[in-house]
Amino acid sequence: MPITSAPRKSAGSTVDHCKLLVERLASSAYLNKSARLHGMFLYLCERVLDHSAEVIHEQEVGHRVFGRSPDYDTNADNIVRVHASMLRKRIEQYFANEGREEPVVIDIPRGNYAPVFRKREVLPLGKSVPQIATPAPSATVLRGRDPKLRFFIALSLFLVCLVLGLLWRIRGMEQGDRAALPNDPIVRQFWSGVFTSDKPTDVVLDDAALGYFQELTGHQVRLSEYFDRSYVRSIENSEAGTLLGRAGWEALILKRQSSYANSSLLWKLAQMAAVLHNTPKLHFARDFSFRELKADNAILLGNSRSNPWIEPFEAHMAVQWKFDASMSAYYPVDSAGNPADENNYHMSQNGEPRELYATVSLLPNLSGTGKVLIISGTGGAAVGSVLDFLCDGHSLSQLRSRMPQTKSAEFPYFEALFRVKSRSTLPRDTGIVICRVPKS
Repeated sequence: MPITSAPRKSAGSTVDHCKLLVERLASSAYLNKSARLHGMFLYLCERVLDHSAEVIHEQEVGHRVFGRSPDYDTNADNIVRVHASMLRKRIEQYFANEGREEPVVIDIPRGNYAPVFRKREVLPLGKSVPQIATPAPSATVLRGRDPKLRFFIALSLFLVCLVLGLLWRIRGMEQGDRAALPNDPIVRQFWSGVFTSDKPTDVVLDDAALGYFQELTGHQVRLSEYFDRSYVRSIENSEAGTLLGRAGWEALILKRQSSYANSSLLWKLAQMAAVLHNTPKLHFARDFSFRELKADNAILLGNSRSNPWIEPFEAHMAVQWKFDASMSAYYPVDSAGNPADENNYHMSQNGEPRELYATVSLLPNLSGTGKVLIISGTGGAAVGSVLDFLCDGHSLSQLRSRMPQTKSAEFPYFEALFRVKSRSTLPRDTGIVICRVPKS
């Protein structure tokens, strides 16, 4: 995967090194206090590093970063030029101070907003910069002492292949697949509120590496830390950083890893979207933004520890997920119910789940102009079963009957907790434990 065209990159630089540099700069005090500059910087760097863009025009940035219409008049609206000027100054300040020993620097040329990554010729003291060595993260990590880490890296490679395969299937969906989906009116009513024709639907995969990092450190990363990358600065000197080693924690930051439980839902979600003539956009949690969460419909997969974008909606949900470090497992907690019920949803002493659980919440998006569907569970079997439940007319009718009856043609907002039989094979194997109107 090239960084950019040959004239724009130095021979000693690599994509991974440049991505780490972007993470460091984005998490620095020069950018992480301004959401607009932070978002603009990450967007521009992603276009170059992940999509090999050589030219990025002002109108594209205005539309994709600042929410302007695709054909807005750049002569009358100078928002991109103003922010680009501020961004250049902040980048220069970073490399003159905190980043003065960075061997690679970033420039954003005038007239073309595609960042250039170039080797710094001379340090402030006049010393030449050595060539950047290309690391071998997988070899270093596999020589580590922790067998869990070796498993984690191997699993990551598998998940990357899985997601790429699913993306290929989504792009190549055939008409015959679409026709085979259920056509029950209540199923269409439910999903037509999520996959609408008037706005995009974002499917946001959880960040398994983030969850792993929090399990190692015991520190829960809030959305603000995740969005501005400030948690990145704490990794190298943390207990987790020591355990993983430099190559290990760099891989943890850079890799896009989602849990199998959530990745396995993508194909069925894509099928349902196709029936409703909607093409969902797939996002990794680290690449999502507040702008999209306000403007679009969204399906958020995971829980707030692995997908921090769920955090803004937790105030409306009484059922949330708690992590048991001793069992290395998540379980649901109903803050509106009897505290004694927590034991019913917990793990048995041998670490095996008494039963599988999943939660589903349908809520307004951050601006109230769209809908957000949140699906969480104790594992792949639970989240897969609850998605089958949501695609089954009889099961969905049972869920609807437990909600207040309204004259609205739209499926009402709700939160629900489901219990799933460990060997679930049919939607009726999924039982409704709790179904209520979300907290206002």
